[in-house]
Amino acid sequence: MDILKITKSKTREKILRHFFSDPDKRYYLRQLEKILSLSVGNVRRELLSLEKSGLFKKEEMGNQTYYFLNKEGALFDEYQKIIFKTIGVEGALRKELKKIKGIKRAFIFGSFAKNKEDSASDVDLMIIGTVDEDVLIPKVSKLEGVLNREINYHLFDEKEWNKKLKQESFVKEVAGGPKIEII
Repeated sequence: MDILKITKSKTREKILRHFFSDPDKRYYLRQLEKILSLSVGNVRRELLSLEKSGLFKKEEMGNQTYYFLNKEGALFDEYQKIIFKTIGVEGALRKELKKIKGIKRAFIFGSFAKNKEDSASDVDLMIIGTVDEDVLIPKVSKLEGVLNREINYHLFDEKEWNKKLKQESFVKEVAGGPKIEII
């Protein structure tokens, strides 16, 4: 698959984001139509193209055709990283959080940062800055829907962050642990 065509359409973007959020899962066309709110024709067309590229496989079971990621593909790990950084968790967070005034720093910590996430993992997000939560909350809710994951954010202004960094073990642990910088 041409790397530049990962986000060639909103349909492809939704399909890739959904499958890469749970790489072990298999879906049939009508399931994806309902889950992604896309027409079955568009889903079929994209999946056939993605299968032809080698990124996806399909398997017939009874009268259903199931599609799933080809995890044995030579470039699977690289595609997974690219999806995560562009249209997956990291990319989606970066895109939305950049729109919010007052964020000085934001990063993912926890299972995602440790590369130990699974399909049930939530996203742990640290936000440092002076942010209006009336603006932040709807953005986080929207992202939860797009990513199909719960987002647990912690918000500190810079002064509070620096103070807690000196005394609170949770903040020290987060600051000293693995992180994926968003902003």
